[in-house]
Amino acid sequence: MYRPDKNSSILRLILNHCDAAPNMPAIVTDNKIVSYQELKEQLFNVSAFIQSKGIEPGSVIAIMQSQISSALPALLGCLHAGCIYCPIDPLMATSKIQRTLAVANVELVLSEYELPYQRQNDDPEFINYSDLPVRASISVKQHYHPLAYIMFTSGSTGDPKGVAIGHANLIETFLAWREVYQLSTIKRHLQFASLSFDVFAGDWIRGLCSGATIYVPTSAEKQDAESLANFIITHKIECAEFTPIILRELYNYALSNNVILESFKLLIAGSDVMRVREFNDIRKVIAHNCRLVFSYGTTETTIDSTYFEPTAEVLSRLGDDAPLPIGIPFPCTHIAILNKDGTHADVHEVGELYIGGGGVGQGYVHHDHRTSGRYLRRLPHGRHGRWYRTGDLASYDGKIFSLHGRADARVKVLGKLVDLTELESHLRDHEDVLECVATTTPHEVDKKILLLIKLKPHRTQPTHEVIVKHVSHLDDYPVNRTDIYFAQDLPMTMTGKIDRNEASKIAIKLQAGASK
Repeated sequence: MYRPDKNSSILRLILNHCDAAPNMPAIVTDNKIVSYQELKEQLFNVSAFIQSKGIEPGSVIAIMQSQISSALPALLGCLHAGCIYCPIDPLMATSKIQRTLAVANVELVLSEYELPYQRQNDDPEFINYSDLPVRASISVKQHYHPLAYIMFTSGSTGDPKGVAIGHANLIETFLAWREVYQLSTIKRHLQFASLSFDVFAGDWIRGLCSGATIYVPTSAEKQDAESLANFIITHKIECAEFTPIILRELYNYALSNNVILESFKLLIAGSDVMRVREFNDIRKVIAHNCRLVFSYGTTETTIDSTYFEPTAEVLSRLGDDAPLPIGIPFPCTHIAILNKDGTHADVHEVGELYIGGGGVGQGYVHHDHRTSGRYLRRLPHGRHGRWYRTGDLASYDGKIFSLHGRADARVKVLGKLVDLTELESHLRDHEDVLECVATTTPHEVDKKILLLIKLKPHRTQPTHEVIVKHVSHLDDYPVNRTDIYFAQDLPMTMTGKIDRNEASKIAIKLQAGASK
């Protein structure tokens, strides 16, 4: 079994497959098939260009492209040249793109024509991928730098931060996936996530590092549940990972139209809360032998740290309304739950979740105070090593770990301590509610809970009294009927998560307008 040394590159795993099976399809898009040999030639070409410009190993190169068939060779070519790639979604707001370029200290941008973003005077040099000169020879020297990429967090709950992840982090994470997911048995992977989302890295690492084929749907196919289902069926996709909001639309379509996604061998949901009821519904639209997994992780700890793969018996014991546990750690991961005084929490006791092991990243870019506050070299009363303080509340029942919301999501309203994430989970139990955001007014005096709700398609809007009764029946939440707002859509981050920061602003604005 391959084990990395301290100077190993994640690229080595891919190049091994390029040499072993050069004619095997590596990337399939709507109009192109790229073999492993062609992938090798293209990434070597990118590396040669970077080196010809005198760009030193350790420099940061941004990848700002929408065409995955060129974005993947571009980022792999950066790694081959010993550079650090920084993925930037071209659909992001101009101000966010400029901030990313500045914070990451980007030296060069590999882009494409007809980007919605217009280069600014202070930006680094932009080079269109299609304009790169093609070398006759693919022989080019490979360089190495310990860092592989800088990924910016989604910013769904605040200001995005650039997280530095190393080759060793990626290799350890892949080896854990290979063992747990039995990747050698999977040959068709869906590349679905946005370029600037760490799950995007998870998709290509699982696929290309195991010598499989990555299938890339078009933007239109990603945005429509029926088209996405047809893509999965047509290409016999065997492995995919989705955020809950995307997966809900997909399985609701499948349930409503008696569609079975029978090609899946492994289906992963992660990055947000899901309920037991939802996994039971997903089971109805996939093959009986498909592995259904709920994963948990953070950008700071290299994508995934734990997984929960429940049997029907385990799900029945949890009950339909329960949120899915985060399960057990991957082989490269350590988990600790600590009380506020730094002591280890007892079984069933809720404390803050800490993650250790091979996936723990290298820190935040240009934010030493944030790094020192979140990344620890040892636990307060425990083992040495590198640990990440997640800010998530969790418990351990002796077998599996469960989350209990964010440590900063508990607010006091009218003298009652309210967990906003639990309130949102209760709201999603309502038969008409698809997604929701619970937030509060900004002032401490007479603080109110505000609800912004998106309904399921073709559902009749329930009355405000029905929503109040629903959440009060489950728990005595201090929610007023006048502070409930229905929205056709909720704001989303580029990574497919609800933008809670922006949703809170919308709810507060609606509340302010209604109070006039």
